[in-house]
Amino acid sequence: MKALVLIVSPSATGVNRMTKQFSNYSDLLTFTRASKGHALRPVSYGDELVTNGTFDSDTSGWTSSSAFTATLNQSAGELSVTSTGNYGRALQAITCEIGKIYSLTCDVTEVGTTALVVVAIASSGTVNNAVFLKNDITSTQTVTAIFVATQQTHYVSVGNQDVNTGVTSKFDNISVKEVLFDQPDGTLTLFEHPENIPRVEYDADGNRLGLLVEEARTNLILNSEDANSWVKSSVSVLQNTTTAPNKTLTADTVTRIASVADIRKTIAVTASNDYTITIFAKADTDAQIQLDVSNGAFSGQDYAQFNINTGAFVSGGTGATYSVVDVGDGWRRYSLTATCTNTQNTGVILRLANDEPVYLWGFQFEQGSFPTSYIKSNSGSTTTRSADVASIPVADFGFNSAVGSVVAEYNPFRVSSTARGVFELSSGTGDDKLHSRASVDKHWLVRSGGVTQASIDLGSATEGQQNKISGAYKLNDFAASLNGSAVTTDTSGSVPYSIEELIIGSFFDGSNLNGHIKSIKYYPRRLTNAQLQDLTS
Repeated sequence: MKALVLIVSPSATGVNRMTKQFSNYSDLLTFTRASKGHALRPVSYGDELVTNGTFDSDTSGWTSSSAFTATLNQSAGELSVTSTGNYGRALQAITCEIGKIYSLTCDVTEVGTTALVVVAIASSGTVNNAVFLKNDITSTQTVTAIFVATQQTHYVSVGNQDVNTGVTSKFDNISVKEVLFDQPDGTLTLFEHPENIPRVEYDADGNRLGLLVEEARTNLILNSEDANSWVKSSVSVLQNTTTAPNKTLTADTVTRIASVADIRKTIAVTASNDYTITIFAKADTDAQIQLDVSNGAFSGQDYAQFNINTGAFVSGGTGATYSVVDVGDGWRRYSLTATCTNTQNTGVILRLANDEPVYLWGFQFEQGSFPTSYIKSNSGSTTTRSADVASIPVADFGFNSAVGSVVAEYNPFRVSSTARGVFELSSGTGDDKLHSRASVDKHWLVRSGGVTQASIDLGSATEGQQNKISGAYKLNDFAASLNGSAVTTDTSGSVPYSIEELIIGSFFDGSNLNGHIKSIKYYPRRLTNAQLQDLTS
């Protein structure tokens, strides 16, 4: 039998691949995440699927919806939709490929009362069959959306969300294109992946980090892309002035107008919990901002100040940790983590430390001892990104229940005594399993019949860096190596025989890695100790 090799990397055609008999890892990987999630990734776009989306001379390609009739006219390079029945709309069918990701953009240039943009699977364009819907449009704006095709034909519909006849709304630059990942011409974008779409992430230099696997987290800040929604003290906010890390014109310019100036949010926090605040920031000059939770709910030392032009730490207290991550195009993500000491409402503060303007975007405040990927929130409520779950049935790759070896390369956000899964050969219970943790212990753990057969500690994984772990199993013959260390063995124990799947980046009961999986290799044989050590060097 051959080895299964999961390498999260582009193939010659730019498609992530799973080797053995599959050309695309998504053919083999079972992945779920019941929410959207961001990751920095090269993104490009396919051919235009909309006919005549610019309305340079006429309305060809568009018809009135049979269920929501309207008169269509072209005027000044725009589509005018005037209702002749309830909810009058223009409609066009586009051809998609099931399971592929598509990007829609549409300029709403005039609103009668309330306008609508919808991508539906019914030929009437009804919102009940929508894969994307925005029906609360009351002002001119550009609508953008990402959706996954659920059938071959979808229907783009624009018009009025008003029951009255004679209402007119206008539209321009309607476009739908396939989203393409990891192509050579791709632009690094902080892309919001739809639910159930795995996130393969890159750093700001274009180096592939791997499959991002995270636990569930909640952004406690509302309106995460609107600095104007914060309580402002001696600052001016100009909205949507520059391109944000997600390549949309949604970043705000914030400028100090007095010596003591900040924006702040009031959020309920609970004692003994860690919290992390993050913000994307960019500046053309030596602008400085301070992340600050140093008030009654936290220590008076819980703050950090940064030079936004250089990304350098300037000064701070002793009660918190911080990080700075480059996301490209001058943008960096700044974070501050601190432990809450009193249960109460607290002020989360971004203080402007000098008079230079700064671009801000993507505010996040989450419970946790380290930052996780950006979670977009709106005005209605807090927003949760659910956990990433990735697995492969062992029946799909020639698994050997009696003997085998696994080698994985991973990069964890945090390393501690907490169990964070790199991988698990799992029976679906804790009684029978073989797994590896990104932790300070239990780097190769084997259980059979509810009894631990081997538990091999190899020092500690390295936080924020690539680690390599290898583990082998065979009756009375277990071994493992971490980052080229000498192999540690255990020569007594049984092998579990009820393994059903390989779980990637977590365990059967959760315990997500919170980091990147760059590769996993499975061998249906007991590699030699020399091989186990060499493969992790």
